[in-house]
Amino acid sequence: MSFYDNRYYYLNKKLLSIVGQWPFQSRLESNVMLAITLLFICSMTALEFLSLITRITNLSIVMENISPLLINILIIMKLINSLCNKYKMKDLLERIEETWERTQIGPENEILRSFAKQSRTLTIQYAFAIYSVWIFYTIIPIVVREIHSLLPTNRTYTTKYFFRLEHLVDVDKYFNLLMLYGIISVFYIVSVPIAVDSMFVLCIQHTCALFESIKYKIQRIRGSDFVTLKPNIMDDKAYDVIVDCIKSYKRALKFSDLLSSTYETSFFFLLGNTVIALSFNAAELIMIDIQLDDISRIISANIALLLHTFYLSLMSQRLIDRSSELQEAIYSCEWHKISLRSRQLLIFTLMRVIKPCQIKVGKIYIMSMENFSSILRVSASYFTVLTSMQ
Repeated sequence: MSFYDNRYYYLNKKLLSIVGQWPFQSRLESNVMLAITLLFICSMTALEFLSLITRITNLSIVMENISPLLINILIIMKLINSLCNKYKMKDLLERIEETWERTQIGPENEILRSFAKQSRTLTIQYAFAIYSVWIFYTIIPIVVREIHSLLPTNRTYTTKYFFRLEHLVDVDKYFNLLMLYGIISVFYIVSVPIAVDSMFVLCIQHTCALFESIKYKIQRIRGSDFVTLKPNIMDDKAYDVIVDCIKSYKRALKFSDLLSSTYETSFFFLLGNTVIALSFNAAELIMIDIQLDDISRIISANIALLLHTFYLSLMSQRLIDRSSELQEAIYSCEWHKISLRSRQLLIFTLMRVIKPCQIKVGKIYIMSMENFSSILRVSASYFTVLTSMQ
């Protein structure tokens, strides 16, 4: 049985396997699942793009189609980034397994278990939230269509799809077939970020566990009331603990840097697409005469997009907070009761931990809750510009 079949990581394995991105998946299974995923996502994207191009002069169609098209492009870029960095994801998972093998018992193992349990809970919550939005998003056109067919009304109802398609296909005639295709396609569209982002959370939680283990070791440093400034190095227990902490910290930094380089490209496209998609969705609610099902579709898409960005920003902020806690731990330990050589090591360590670990995007942007709020402000600015063009 594989290490990742345990209760903490099994869900991550299954989610990545659905879209053919589990690094330890057989080549045949991976290629088949990836081909199915690409078939539905790319065909839906191509249909949205064709629908947009054929009516590029129609403001209503442009406003309604550009946002889902941007979201699909974001998902494709996320999938491509995952494909290109699959070897890095495998490296990350192998390092996680090595850490578990190295700390099979003791307090550090309990710390790993605690953070792995949190990772599993966060994955379940995120998957439940996004899949709930998927159900709501895809079922609304069916519910509204059935309500209009059952209730007596003089108002003519135009059958709606997830985007404007009536100028290419008779939506009313092929409604059932289009909805079946749409539900499956949107399922794969939301499955990609759920799977890839859950892997990101798994790695973030593991990195936080590494920092928490280092913090635990630092807090356990004990000196003597009768300080020997230059004891024999063989008898200097505090020195051994600090050296072990430095080695663990270097491993945590390498893991964090590898994680950041794995996701920085997809996060770069995420930020740009999120700003534009949110702006167009908000402007569409005001500028275009739309029906109840359109409003529900736009709101659910915005909720999913905001949840997606908020989730990644929150996890990145946790990494910043956990790595920053080491500074306080060093200040609080019994540094005044240890040898001079141990104090010097602590000073060098303190000089490094002052700078927290961060997930950077394109070397210029830092994923954090503070910058998440700036994304919302920029989206509001673009929304204002769009509405002023009305």
